[in-house]
Amino acid sequence: MFFSSIVYLNCNFKLIGDIKSKLFAFYYYTFLYIYNKVLIMRSIPIVLLLFSAFFAFSQQGGDMNTRNGEMLPAHGAFRILLVFIEIEYPNGTDKFTSEVGEYWKPGKYPSWANELFDTGPGKSKGLGTCYYNESSFGNFRVYADILLNPENLSAPFVYKSDGRVDAGALINSIWEKGFLTQSNLPADSFNLWKKSKAGVVKVKSDSSDLMCFDHIMFIVRNSTYPGNLAGYASAGNLSAKGPVKTDTYSVFSTRNANPIHIMLHEFNHLLLGGNNVHCCGGNHAASGPQFFMSFQGGWGMMGAANKSLMTCNGWDRYKLGWKPSCKKWFISAINEGGEEVKTDFDFTSGKCMDTVLVIRDFVKYGDAIRIRLPGIPANEYQQWLWIENHQTQSFNGSPFDVFQYQSSGCSGVAAPGLYAYIQVAHNAIDGKNAFSDPADFVRVLPASGMYDIQWGDTMVRNNWCVGNGLFYPFERKYSYRNPLSGNSVSEIIAFDNNGDGRIAENEKREPAIEKVGAEYRNNLPYLGEAGFSFRKSNNAKIGISTNPSTANTLTLLNDDRLVNKGTAPDNRIIYLNSVSVEIVKENYPNRGDITVRVRNGDNLVSGNVRWCAPRIVLPKLASDNEYDLVLGEKSRLTLDIGYTPTYTDSSIVVSGVRCFTSTTRFEMLPGTRMYLSPKSKLVLKNRSVFYIPPGAELIVAKGAKIVVSDDSKIINEGIITQLE
Repeated sequence: MFFSSIVYLNCNFKLIGDIKSKLFAFYYYTFLYIYNKVLIMRSIPIVLLLFSAFFAFSQQGGDMNTRNGEMLPAHGAFRILLVFIEIEYPNGTDKFTSEVGEYWKPGKYPSWANELFDTGPGKSKGLGTCYYNESSFGNFRVYADILLNPENLSAPFVYKSDGRVDAGALINSIWEKGFLTQSNLPADSFNLWKKSKAGVVKVKSDSSDLMCFDHIMFIVRNSTYPGNLAGYASAGNLSAKGPVKTDTYSVFSTRNANPIHIMLHEFNHLLLGGNNVHCCGGNHAASGPQFFMSFQGGWGMMGAANKSLMTCNGWDRYKLGWKPSCKKWFISAINEGGEEVKTDFDFTSGKCMDTVLVIRDFVKYGDAIRIRLPGIPANEYQQWLWIENHQTQSFNGSPFDVFQYQSSGCSGVAAPGLYAYIQVAHNAIDGKNAFSDPADFVRVLPASGMYDIQWGDTMVRNNWCVGNGLFYPFERKYSYRNPLSGNSVSEIIAFDNNGDGRIAENEKREPAIEKVGAEYRNNLPYLGEAGFSFRKSNNAKIGISTNPSTANTLTLLNDDRLVNKGTAPDNRIIYLNSVSVEIVKENYPNRGDITVRVRNGDNLVSGNVRWCAPRIVLPKLASDNEYDLVLGEKSRLTLDIGYTPTYTDSSIVVSGVRCFTSTTRFEMLPGTRMYLSPKSKLVLKNRSVFYIPPGAELIVAKGAKIVVSDDSKIINEGIITQLE
């Protein structure tokens, strides 16, 4: 949600707001699906979710490439026509008089009207101009100007209505009044590009083209539809018969606050695609099929009210072709000598690699590491691990490299460090599938880890940040850490709220109140916590035995039904790998830099590790020793039942607890070798199974122990070698 009043000045965020309330609100949002003249409306109650209304348009022919932009160009200069509107109701009474705020008074322009975009090149001050300039490294430059009301230059246009906005009728009536913008720009300043098909190369307009606005953005103070701080975008023409033609347009409503977040989200749809690209804190139940049972948080251009950081992410830049002009590759970092190195790694070949790289600040330099995870069969969704260095606003000056709500005190403060996430599918740059694949395809791997989240039975009131609402408190207990199939606090978590043995799409719980000891913390960690970032002092490594892990994540394509019925291409198996990324030095060689060691061949499990998943497979791994997996000296590996849902229907009851998953089965593949070091311990509990097939070997060193509970078992069809 947005706070009741927010002011943005010179690209710096400042929460002024209603100090008395200082909380999030609950809203009912109506989502639009628009393609040409088709409108389908649905009202869906969602707590703490502000999601966009949007179109569902079909893919068109042509040579599609995401770096061309979907409906709008992703490169070059672009100018938006801004139109501010107030509705005059039939009885003359404003329905929303009680909601009039400090920043948009009736009969006047909002105080933030000139803070949305710059009108042209120069020092970036407008928030939207800053956002695209930063995200694209100046490759995509977005400007805007305000269309003035010739009858009253100091007031918005007045539109007579019952509360709804008919954008086509509205713009045609405005056009009759004459065309005058705040900066005296001619109309053809807003017709820089020809209308084009989806994903094809965008062509600049010329003087012979019919006048057609590239994008008109309507902002209404007091409409009933769209509702407050909601809106939609369309790739269609506003009016087939009227004098005003558009390539695209959007409509937003706000009683008072600056609606820049929802404006950017909807505009980004026109660059990246339809509801199937909802991700990163922007997914909702109306997005269509999605990869996970829980709604994912994170950061990126298609994030919304539940995103944490407000920057773009590496996937956005990769898909749109945004990189600094001095860089050769779209995904790169530098070596210790300062030379650019391509860091888009594919470890599926099984070759060992061990290298040291320097990752500079993501916002300033665009550095990132991406690793295609090995072991995933070709008929399943492929996955990639991303690593970004976010040094945050204190270092790079970006107003976006912060957690969305951190200035309120309601969520944590973003800490400088490495931020990690998994990308599922969505890798095509060109071709007919360039804008395809399902929603919620980015899963954050916070350094704070993954757990079988434990929920309290009694709801607790959050009387500080979340509208005085009641929430089930949650706990992250060390004994329930679950790096392979657990939840993180960066998710709106799937849970069987009504106890009917099935988890429906709308059954979720927000990790809004954390119980730590006897204390209840209204910390809203799913909107960001300092523990998200990997630092030398906070989980400096991600690998096979860390929490979170570099293993692939489980997916279950669903849309209140199982689209693939839990079979391929769903990822229903955890394939272990020997990939690791470890922080070597911070602020080296320069301030803000993070030096890391990247390996494919790190097969050592160390510490006290708990693995849970319906099926865990040990394939042949890249390694610099004679084994595929090594359980380190004095280390313990426990195979246990996971209590995190991995399936929508209840399947088993363990210790009186209904589990939406299966018992854990660990399988060595034929030809693999696993070594238990001296004083190490392998523990099987809660019906876990350890399977050694023909051709596989488990080597047990002197002093190593295997502990199997009465309800668990080892199935040995291969070799177990006990060393003396």
